[in-house]
Amino acid sequence: MPEKPIKSAVRGSRGNEQDFRALIDDLTSVNEELQHSAYALAHDLQAPLRAIATFTRLLKDRIQGNLDDESVHMFDFVFSSVERMKLLIQGMLELAEINKRADVAHVQVETLAAVQLALRDLEPAIEATGAKICIDTLPTVYGNPDQILRLFENLIGNAIKYRGDNTPEIRISASSRKDAWVFSIEDNGIGIDSRYHIRIFDMFQRLHSASKYEGSGVGLAACKMIVQRHNGQIWVESQPGRGSTFYFSIPADSQIVSRESSDSGIERKLTMKSDPSSFKSRTTESGR
Repeated sequence: MPEKPIKSAVRGSRGNEQDFRALIDDLTSVNEELQHSAYALAHDLQAPLRAIATFTRLLKDRIQGNLDDESVHMFDFVFSSVERMKLLIQGMLELAEINKRADVAHVQVETLAAVQLALRDLEPAIEATGAKICIDTLPTVYGNPDQILRLFENLIGNAIKYRGDNTPEIRISASSRKDAWVFSIEDNGIGIDSRYHIRIFDMFQRLHSASKYEGSGVGLAACKMIVQRHNGQIWVESQPGRGSTFYFSIPADSQIVSRESSDSGIERKLTMKSDPSSFKSRTTESGR
């Protein structure tokens, strides 16, 4: 075969590869700009929203004695809409923050420490509901400590929130499967119809009214984004009235086990090998 067509094909292939890389760079740049714009927009919306709430409250106080029942209802509707918008903005900021920190270097993270701090942040809800939480053997993985903490906060928080009339019973465990750790958060809550097992991980998707279950509707979308940032997958197995088990996988770059199995409930005084200061403890608004 003549050499010239081969050389021409090689040059063409290299040219296509360079064009493809340039296209990827352009798309990455555009995506970063969109993420920055979304974060800035969500952040800037907070000030006018506070102004709406403040002046609406002042107006209501000024004419309080002249309000009929319908007028009171209209004011209450405005206040509830403002609170709903606050939750949506917080959700947008949460998703933007996850994207912004996507390139943070991964380190060894003891998932036991992450679970313990998540339980600490969720302690008011745990105490109020009498939730019983069992933690099985948990591994050490490579990841972003803050995002893994947020992941557990959202999933455990949902297990408590969507309990129905039951006292929450939650089991947190992990198993090694091929080249990944698969974590599970199992509860005895209201369950989820199979029609919604995929949809619930989309942004701003809610299966229940905000009046029944508070939340921004981005909790599971944030979980999905975090797991994808760790090259894993997330899914749910559930039936209405029979509880739910949420699973997520993280590549098993580390096989270190952090503790033995325990069924004694929440372990508040276990020794943590990880430095708790590597996590940012906070209260998270989660929602399906």
